[in-house]
Amino acid sequence: MASVHPTRFEYVLRDGRYALRIGSWHISQSTLLVLAAVVVGLGGGLGAVAFRRLIAVETALAFGVVGSGLERAIGPIGLVVQLALGGLLASWIATRFAPEAKGHGVPEVMEAVALRGGQMRPRVIAVKAFASATTIGFGGSCGREGPIVQIGSTIGSLLGSLTRAPAPIVRTLVACGAAAGISATFNAPIGGVFFAAEVILGEFEPRSFAAIVVASVIAAVVGRTFLGNHPSFSAAAFMLVSPAELGLYALLGLIVALWGAAFVRVLYWFEDRFEAWGIPAWVKGAAGFGAVGVIGLRFPQVFGVGYVPIQQMLDEHVPAAHALLLAALKPLATSLTLGAGGSGGIFSPSLFTGAFLGDAFGRIAHQLFPVWTAPAAAYGLVGMAALFAAVAEAPITSIMIVFEMSNDYTIVLPLMVCVVIATLVARRLRGATIYEQKLLRRGIDLENLRHPRFLSRVAVAGLERVPPVVATSSDTVAEVAQRLAGKNELAIPVCDGGRFVGLVTAAELAVYASSGRANDRVAGLVRDAHLHLDPKDPVERAANLMADGTVPLLPVIDPASGRLLGIVTRRDVLQIYRSVKDV
Repeated sequence: MASVHPTRFEYVLRDGRYALRIGSWHISQSTLLVLAAVVVGLGGGLGAVAFRRLIAVETALAFGVVGSGLERAIGPIGLVVQLALGGLLASWIATRFAPEAKGHGVPEVMEAVALRGGQMRPRVIAVKAFASATTIGFGGSCGREGPIVQIGSTIGSLLGSLTRAPAPIVRTLVACGAAAGISATFNAPIGGVFFAAEVILGEFEPRSFAAIVVASVIAAVVGRTFLGNHPSFSAAAFMLVSPAELGLYALLGLIVALWGAAFVRVLYWFEDRFEAWGIPAWVKGAAGFGAVGVIGLRFPQVFGVGYVPIQQMLDEHVPAAHALLLAALKPLATSLTLGAGGSGGIFSPSLFTGAFLGDAFGRIAHQLFPVWTAPAAAYGLVGMAALFAAVAEAPITSIMIVFEMSNDYTIVLPLMVCVVIATLVARRLRGATIYEQKLLRRGIDLENLRHPRFLSRVAVAGLERVPPVVATSSDTVAEVAQRLAGKNELAIPVCDGGRFVGLVTAAELAVYASSGRANDRVAGLVRDAHLHLDPKDPVERAANLMADGTVPLLPVIDPASGRLLGIVTRRDVLQIYRSVKDV
């Protein structure tokens, strides 16, 4: 970043893209992002490996030392006490050290990207890891996807902060961290890329896509080195037995959409109940986890991530009634876990719920039409992807991750049909994804933040205003500072002969005035402003350019004469946003 006292490196913005200038060397934005993505990929991959090892340690502690001791002392009820102890610890860790570490983790990353330029507190890495490992290890019903996304994203944010990178680069590094986490922990590099683009960024931006791919690939290599190169599930070679089956898969998509919408409602109903409960957080955690323990006394499949029961479903016969019951109990257990203050993701519970719901549907379909339908487990595999797509509105991610996790391409046509129908129907039922709803409850409309399309209908000419102070290159710092006093402007334009030549910031004027250089000419402080607006430009372009925190204002220039017509600041954009956002 440019300053009065230059540092050894700075970021230079030209034509909407950044370059890192180190002395006489310039590193383009594309090269810079790829190099940074390698670092984030390594960090995210190692973070995912360490997190999974931490979960294994906590699981051994909870179900080995603690669980066996409690069972010897008080019998089967010791399992409930074990869960309650885990809830107490997990909620206390998150509440005490980083409240944003509670819950899913993914909405917090989306909020940071949309509102804070990707800035996240570094302490989240350790707090999220320990809170989530305690939640999952002690038997809480949630997944490791949310935690590793938040951990990987924070690693990307930390790298951006350490290098003082501008907001657009930091946001890309956050997405790289999310992709790296998904790629390493699930051995799904393609799914990690699409998750970062589809869920975290909400768009497929070519400039960031290459960096996300690099981070995901590096993390996958790290994950396979330490965790092995094998799919999460061993699925039989399921296939489409008859084209008529597509109708059954479409019906399954409709049922999954209804089930997924109910899942989201139950989750936030429990969050509201626990939030309104006026007792200490650790007591809420103990109560919620204890309730999960009660469920687990009869149905231990609801504990933890749930991948072992899913694999058993793919391999063995599961009665339809039992599969339906598990598909209902898993969302309940997850809602109790996260609502009570536990820390974990909803990806794995979605897979579990969709798998057993699909298996129950497939069991009934195969009994009715045994000749032209696939085995029930094929419907379970498709239901896994459809359920996550229904709650997260991430169809491409769902298809790719389940494909990579199962390594089964033969079921791709039913997978696509079911996922698309589940996504479309669920959107009509719930209005926002499971991640977006958490942000809406905080007053954050992510859709408007990502796609403020109404700003494209307003021209800059209707927004520009006459700058309260205009300097010339020959003015002294003292003269300009005196005219600027009380004006509450971050920067002022400098014009010579009516033509715009650059900007001077109020901060730079203050530094010069206080350092005995008040009589220096303004010419020595002028920033060459490469970004400017045409009167016909939409306000949307001004908003996009000002997403970079280093841009204090944008001059509006007559394209024919180069004359300054006015200025646009963030305050001006926010005012027009408030006035037309409901149009």
